[in-house]
Amino acid sequence: MRFLLLSLLALLLAVAIGSIAGSDTGYVMMTISGWKIQTSATLFVIIIFLSFISCYFIVRSLVRFFTMPKEIKKWRLHRNQRRAEKYLTQGLIHMTEGRWKKAENAFCKAAPYSRAPHVNYLYAARAAQESHSVERRDEYLRLAYHHNPDADIAVGITQAELQLSQDQTEQALATLKHLQHKQPGQIQVKQLLLNTYTDLSDWQSVLKLIPAIEKTSLYSREQIQAKQLDAYAGLLKDAGNTGSKEKLNTVWSGIPRKLQQHFYLIEVYITERLNFDDTADCELLLRNALKKQWDNMLVRLYGLVIGSDTNKQLVVAESWLQNHARDAVLLLSLGRICIRNELWGKARDYLQESIDVQAIPEAYYEFAKLHEHEGNTKEAAMCYEKGLALATGVND
Repeated sequence: MRFLLLSLLALLLAVAIGSIAGSDTGYVMMTISGWKIQTSATLFVIIIFLSFISCYFIVRSLVRFFTMPKEIKKWRLHRNQRRAEKYLTQGLIHMTEGRWKKAENAFCKAAPYSRAPHVNYLYAARAAQESHSVERRDEYLRLAYHHNPDADIAVGITQAELQLSQDQTEQALATLKHLQHKQPGQIQVKQLLLNTYTDLSDWQSVLKLIPAIEKTSLYSREQIQAKQLDAYAGLLKDAGNTGSKEKLNTVWSGIPRKLQQHFYLIEVYITERLNFDDTADCELLLRNALKKQWDNMLVRLYGLVIGSDTNKQLVVAESWLQNHARDAVLLLSLGRICIRNELWGKARDYLQESIDVQAIPEAYYEFAKLHEHEGNTKEAAMCYEKGLALATGVND
C-alpha cells in the first residue's frame, strides 16, 4: 500500500514536471570560477530534486548503518523476551499440572533469555524438589543467587521453605537465623522462624518471637493467643517429663495470669501434676475455674485430684448435680471421690448412673476395680471387657 502511494505520487510529479516543461521555455545560467553553465529551468529543477533525493537516501543510509548495532541489540532483546515468556509460561503450566521434570527443564530454558534469570532458577528449585532431587535444588538456588546477589533474601526464604517441606528443619533454622541477622525486620522470615521453632518444640524461642510477630499483621489476636497457649502447654509438658514438680510449678508460675485462667492450660498443668504427689492445691484451682464456666475436661480432672479435705471435695462435687444431674463425666468423678472416701455403695450408684447416661471406658474401669475390691471377679471381668470394647471400638 505504501509503495503504491509513492508510485502514484511519483507519477503525478512526473506529469506536473512534463506540463511545466512543455509550457515554460525559461533557462538558468550559473557562473562558477569563470565557467558559465546554462540549462533549461525544467532540467535544473529535475537536477535539484534528484540531488535532494540522493542526499536524503545517503544520509539515511549512514544513519541506519551507525544505528544498526543498537537496532540489532533491540531486536535480540525483544526476541529473548518472547522466548523467556514462552518457556516461563510452559514451566508454570507444567508445574500446575504436576509435571515437575518438564517444568524444571522449561524454567532452565527460560533463564538465559530472561531479564530476571534468578526468578526462573527459584521456580526450577521448587520443581527439582518435587522431583526429589535435593542436589539439583541446591544448584538452582546457587545459580539464582549468582545471577542476582541483591535477591539474597528471596533466595534464602525459598531455600528455607524448601528445606522445611523436606523435613530439613535444622538446616532451615540455620538459614532463617542468617536471614534474620541480615534483615531483622523481614516479616516472612519471622513467620517461617515461628513455624520452625514450633516444629522443633522450641517453646522458649516461640515465646520470645511472639512479641515481634504481634507487631505485624500476620496473625489475628486470637491466633497469637493460640500460639502462646500451645507454647506454654509445651513448656508444661516438657517440665512434667523431667520428673521435677518444682520445675513444673516454676513454669506454671511464669505463665501470665490472664493465660493461667484459660481452661486448656489448666487442663495441661493438672494432668502433669497428677504424676506427682500432693494435688491439694489443684483441687482449689479446678473448683475456682468451674465456678466461672462448666467444662467436662476439668470436671473429669476434679475426680482425679485429691483435695486437702476429700469429704468437702465430695460435697462440692455433689452441689454441681443441681445444674448437671445427668452429666456422665460428673457422675464418674463423684464415683471416684466416693471410692477414695470408702463410700462403696454410693460409688457403685454413681458409676452405674454414669454408665446409664453415657457409657465411658473410664467408668467401666473404675466399676471393674470396685467389683474387684468387693470380690466380684465375674462382674469385674465383664466391666473390663466392656470398657476395652468401647476404648478400641470393637463391639461384639
